[in-house]
Amino acid sequence: MNVIFLDIDGVLNSDEYIDSIKHLELKPENEIDKEKLKLLISVVKLTNSKVVLTASGRYGKVGKYLISILSQFGIPTDVTPYIDSERGKEIKDWLNQNKDVDDFVILDDEVFESYDNKLLSKLIKISNGNGHNLGEGILPKDIEEIIKRLEKHKKLETNDHDDR
Repeated sequence: MNVIFLDIDGVLNSDEYIDSIKHLELKPENEIDKEKLKLLISVVKLTNSKVVLTASGRYGKVGKYLISILSQFGIPTDVTPYIDSERGKEIKDWLNQNKDVDDFVILDDEVFESYDNKLLSKLIKISNGNGHNLGEGILPKDIEEIIKRLEKHKKLETNDHDDR
């Protein structure tokens, strides 16, 4: 199974998007840019991935809203456990509890101190906000990178079957 560890702010929204909705009521469905969500859904389906939320709001209204939307598209979802806001430890703990992972990527607009070299090698840094602003959010170039990284495992698996 492929897994996409997903942050929300700075990935599924952007500074431009938040500026454009300032006049709207602050509700979970307004905090996620529908165009960014479409990009995510397309890459999840293309790579046959499960989405695991790592966002600080994964247990809150926005996280629950996102999980309900993804489930409507038949996309399996989960959340990492909360371990003292140590995102790297949370991802490792989830991986230790879920042994059927073939490959994974981490989509985040921040780099956390708790990321070791393995997690850093799986990080696709989204945005230029660096945790201070949201930046531009997920873009088509990021989708291409996700596909490239997760399809590499699929190609290796296919070649293994060809040798039999």
